[in-house]
Amino acid sequence: MEKFNAFERDIDFAFWQEICESHGELRHYRRGEYFVNSGDGLKYCGWIRNGGFKHALSDCDGCLKTVGFVFSNAVLANYSAIMSGGPMPTAIIALEDSDVMIVPTKFIQEYLESNPEFNLRFVQSLFSQAYGIILNGYYYSPLQRYRQLVERFPRILELVPLGEIASYLNISRRQLHRFRETPDSQAD
Repeated sequence: MEKFNAFERDIDFAFWQEICESHGELRHYRRGEYFVNSGDGLKYCGWIRNGGFKHALSDCDGCLKTVGFVFSNAVLANYSAIMSGGPMPTAIIALEDSDVMIVPTKFIQEYLESNPEFNLRFVQSLFSQAYGIILNGYYYSPLQRYRQLVERFPRILELVPLGEIASYLNISRRQLHRFRETPDSQAD
């Protein structure tokens, strides 16, 4: 399956999968079940065998906002929580029934700490993706960001409910429905 996140395309995560497959245990998460809550410590990291998850946070009004996605054959974690041991900035919630090989976070942390060059590449890739998302939010219209998302990851419409996609794009569901009805040739 194609990778959703730029950092997943930049970095070879075979080491992560190997650690999880060799030292981990299989856990099943039902749709809507939390892998970890925002504000909690990250006790486990995972490798998604099948399924998908969203990263979400509560805004100042207490509404849950989707800020990221991960799907099959991908890492399930948060870099800053792994390395700092601090609280999770987001919750990680199953989008669908999912199977994940999990290991204690220390396994991944120790690997990253013992491979400083790889760790630096990982951080640079995460930073590049995060900065790109910020800049794109200013540069492109919501319609352009929607079209780019669907072009980059066509299966998003099959895998993720429209409400989650709207939240991720920071637009209303109504606006997303209008975008879906807008012919591609129509001006932005």
